[in-house]
Amino acid sequence: MLYFANRTALACLILLGGAVSAQAANVTSKQVDLGGLGSPASALNFGNSFSTAGGLVSSPGGNSFATTDTFYDTFTFNVPAAGFSSFTASLNLGDLLAISNLSSRLYTGTPLAAGTALGGNPSLIKPWSTGQTNVTEVAAGSGLFNMINVPSLAAGTYTLEVRGQVVGQSGGAYAGVINVAAVPEPSTLALLTLGLSLIGLRIRRQAH
Repeated sequence: MLYFANRTALACLILLGGAVSAQAANVTSKQVDLGGLGSPASALNFGNSFSTAGGLVSSPGGNSFATTDTFYDTFTFNVPAAGFSSFTASLNLGDLLAISNLSSRLYTGTPLAAGTALGGNPSLIKPWSTGQTNVTEVAAGSGLFNMINVPSLAAGTYTLEVRGQVVGQSGGAYAGVINVAAVPEPSTLALLTLGLSLIGLRIRRQAH
């Protein structure tokens, strides 16, 4: 009886272990150093495109992870000696493709491990924004959405962190712009729109 009980317990542990390993996890998808904001008129583009195959999600130059996982992308940038009078990190929801629960936060310093909670840590400038959802392969957003809006930034290193889940059968994509003006330049948004339109076309072709 003891031998049988031990074998039963071992089987239960194996089953439980398999269940745990299949659970969703927080994963580092991509880490990018955007460089510096060179002048009050400068802007830095950020974003990522994902492809899905065999239950795994991957992106150019990034890590692969399960479709059930939450990805964390980090975009590090430097502010020169003179701080800026205003700062925004914006996404155009009209071009959000097959990403669920997309949100972002801003903190000082270099990237942290995926899923790190900052809470009352003074390095946290803006907590996680409200998650935005577009689960369709074809964009169906509602226009410009300012994820981060800060009155000013002192000189130093900062990290914009983006998280979400890729829910498209062929992948997904998002893009945005870090800008020191209150609203991103129209030319910058036009480039983002064009770029994501091409990504959306590629995703739709892969789905057929």
